[in-house]
Amino acid sequence: MLFSEGNVNVCNLRIAVDSCQLCDGRRILRLCSDLVSLKESDDRAQVGFPVLPHPLRIALLRAWLQRCDKGHHGCKRSDNKPTRPTRLLQVVDSHNLRLISGQEIGAEKYIALSHCWGMLEPETVPGYCTTTSNISDRRKGFRIVDLPQTFRDAIEVARELEVHYLWIDSLCIKQGPDGDWKDEAKRMEDVYSSAYCTLAATSAVDSNAGFLKRDASSVYVQDGSGRHIYVSTDTCDFDEEVEQATLNTRAWVMQERLLSCRTIHFGARQMYFECGDGVYCEDMTRLTSSNGKKTYFKLDPNFPDRLRTSGFRNTITFLQSFLEDYSKRGLSKSTDRAVAISGLAQRIERALSRQARYGVFEFFFHRSLLWQRSELEKTERIKYEESDKVPSWSWMAYPGGIKFIEFEEVDCGKLDVFEKLKFDQEDKRALITDIWTFRDCHLNREERSDTGRYEVLDSGETLQKLA
Repeated sequence: MLFSEGNVNVCNLRIAVDSCQLCDGRRILRLCSDLVSLKESDDRAQVGFPVLPHPLRIALLRAWLQRCDKGHHGCKRSDNKPTRPTRLLQVVDSHNLRLISGQEIGAEKYIALSHCWGMLEPETVPGYCTTTSNISDRRKGFRIVDLPQTFRDAIEVARELEVHYLWIDSLCIKQGPDGDWKDEAKRMEDVYSSAYCTLAATSAVDSNAGFLKRDASSVYVQDGSGRHIYVSTDTCDFDEEVEQATLNTRAWVMQERLLSCRTIHFGARQMYFECGDGVYCEDMTRLTSSNGKKTYFKLDPNFPDRLRTSGFRNTITFLQSFLEDYSKRGLSKSTDRAVAISGLAQRIERALSRQARYGVFEFFFHRSLLWQRSELEKTERIKYEESDKVPSWSWMAYPGGIKFIEFEEVDCGKLDVFEKLKFDQEDKRALITDIWTFRDCHLNREERSDTGRYEVLDSGETLQKLA
């Protein structure tokens, strides 16, 4: 609702905080009323609180999850042959944790955490991480108070939701040069896709910040007729609080979010529940997306199943925007560029029954190869290890954002292509094509006995010597 600086019909309000304003200077205020005061209020006030007290927030989380469990069949994970992470944290005790094997929990559910590590010195391992030197002790138990605040908040939420097991990357994967991160990175697809839900520490800039504290303000007012209303400048803004948050500028987080059947985003002002049915906001509003929109595919609880029935054009449009988004995201290690999206790429391969290599999809092969740097600046190639080296035709070989040719620029069917261009089935880094074809030509390859080299012969004459 919009109000100017003067008198309003609730009371004379002057909010002494920075607030969102329109171009003409008017402030955007949110009016809401709790159920008790609603009887005394009129229907212009929304039911709810500007900031839910912690017990009510947990109650709302439980209600969201229960409703999704019972009514959203696509969001619920099957208990048949569940995939479990290598390790999990047991969070039953209020003071201590225990690191256990994922196989110990059977069909019980677990929660995963998505968070920002923060700024770290290269090749350093924070003291709270699990390593080869402390993993044995952690199997016996270790203290919650020794962990950074973001992890402690996640443990608190898991316990409040009565879920006894939690997965946090730095605690469940052995870190350091002698750790098992490289093997565990390949299992990320299963870790997040099999979790009961994912907690996204969206407002936390690092592991120490925490995400349960709120940055919201409001006043509780009463007008002349005795009506009680909460007035707040903090409105629901999913784009600002979630999409533009630091967490969602990270490359690994894209995979964590899309693979999760349900994600609870803890923003600075509001809490959001994201599932296949849309986004439920703490202020009791709901955001949805229509079929074919980019967000419609991102909300897919069984990503990327919705691509199967979306049509050729919608599928290509989404995949191009998906790769452009990913390419612009940050990585602590540039060599993670090829692996941080691998789980999503494998799922898209299976859904479309077409190959994908190094971020190039066979489904729209030629368009996928027609990428360019979005900033049009030349950059040095990423220095991958020899065994992980990425070919030059892939955008994954270089840092920075990319962009593709849009349908508005060159529509389908108007692109001149080499029809025979394809992936080489023997060398995964190679592309092959037929450039020309000889007619009425009889070529034979023969090995020379004196040099061991091969000759291509036609009618007994040497045409070309090949090394």
